[in-house]
Amino acid sequence: MRIRHSLALVLALAAGAVLVTGCGGGAAPEPKGWEPQDALQRADESLGKDVAAGARVTMRGTGFLKAGMDKTLETGGERPFRFDIACDSEESSRVTLLLSREGGSGDRSFDVSCTAGEVTRLNLPAGSALNAHIDPAPQEDSPPAGVVSWQLLTLDPEAVQGCPDALAGCPG
Repeated sequence: MRIRHSLALVLALAAGAVLVTGCGGGAAPEPKGWEPQDALQRADESLGKDVAAGARVTMRGTGFLKAGMDKTLETGGERPFRFDIACDSEESSRVTLLLSREGGSGDRSFDVSCTAGEVTRLNLPAGSALNAHIDPAPQEDSPPAGVVSWQLLTLDPEAVQGCPDALAGCPG
């Protein structure tokens, strides 16, 4: 009998604890703020969308806006290329990407939106290497408050949509 009385007491205490703590209920968790790892994942997922059949990633990279970007993109061969870049930031609404072709006649700048899910896609013909540059965005706080992900793809000539040479510019 004594065991039954103890068991009933334990069960009553456990039930009371559930009522007091609200196990499974209560206030909703506070929403997370901007997180660098989440931003990198969103940017990478955005890059993976709308990749044409027959396209092949030849180079890929990610980094923090705090460090900027300075890459040489190898664009030799016969097939055209597409440079895709995505930025995700809680502090910057856009960054400026500067592209120049080695031995070319100049530079061309492009605004890259730092809104989650947006990708800037630039078609480029094959040729000498390109330099892709984004100025560093100095920040005093840590962790960094902006990320950039990019990829360089080769395309089938039939898959090029829109302007075939973003560096040279296109009418309209």
